[in-house]
Amino acid sequence: VGPAAQGGDFLFLGDFVDRGADSLPVAAYMMAQKVLNPKKWWMIRGNHETREVNGNIKTYREGSFLHQCLRIFGDLDGRSVWDRVNCFFDTLPLAARVANKVFCVHGGIPRELCQPGARLEMINDIPAPLKIVRRGEMVHSMLWSDPVPPEREAPELQSHLDAQGFGLSSRGCACFGERTLDIFLEQHKVAFVFRGHEAQQNGIGLSRSGRLCTVFSTSKDHFAGDVKTTCGCVLVTRESILPIVRGEGKRPISFRSPSPIPQHQQSAHASRAATSGAPLRNIDMNVARPNTKATGKGADEAEHHAKDMDKQLFAC
Repeated sequence: VGPAAQGGDFLFLGDFVDRGADSLPVAAYMMAQKVLNPKKWWMIRGNHETREVNGNIKTYREGSFLHQCLRIFGDLDGRSVWDRVNCFFDTLPLAARVANKVFCVHGGIPRELCQPGARLEMINDIPAPLKIVRRGEMVHSMLWSDPVPPEREAPELQSHLDAQGFGLSSRGCACFGERTLDIFLEQHKVAFVFRGHEAQQNGIGLSRSGRLCTVFSTSKDHFAGDVKTTCGCVLVTRESILPIVRGEGKRPISFRSPSPIPQHQQSAHASRAATSGAPLRNIDMNVARPNTKATGKGADEAEHHAKDMDKQLFAC
């Protein structure tokens, strides 16, 4: 029936290409749905929405987005299509906040947002469109960082983490521990962090007492041979947070405390960030793509429409 017939919004956490053999159709579908449902269909940027990664044929071979564009359109037109789609990726938001309670990002928590006085709105200062993502910058951590594996947070192994819980991941990028999560949640007054980035055997991965949720909504990870890998999404309503996993024989997954989201925290915020340039209803993209402040009649209509909030959200 399509998104237009659904009661909720859809928020996707990145990595729209390089996952399986159909990157181009997936990208086209995602872009088309954004055009058809600009107030219901939301995307944030992942590390595969960068030229450095989705143009890396050597690593991803036939799974590479560039390789698939060249195969379908030939060398000249294929590179042109690849570049134009990446120009769209350059404009994508970097994060979202749902009902003031859930912070959503592709990779993880950047060090800059755990410093005294830091605010989520600092993300708005990042230039857009953003073509080049440099290692060591805040954006790089948001796209690439991973949580520290629980076994590496044992007291006798914590020497590799600093006082804020940051360290170096097996990817050679930043990683963050439970101390980081404690600081981030307290400082920014959110209850959960939703992220993607890492394949999950069960589709959904919960850690840190259910406060950190890794969502993996594809069962195909770079043509992995394990066909038993499942996929999942998370349904956020005013009453609860419900992980949904596709697969057989999987045990139910529950959050530590799926408490209701208070009605007064379901307010919409004027946004400079959403791809449509309009404020969301139960999602705040104010901490996402900057420098696209909505103006004019369309913005007024969107602000009016924002007062009629959706009752649920699917995070994928």
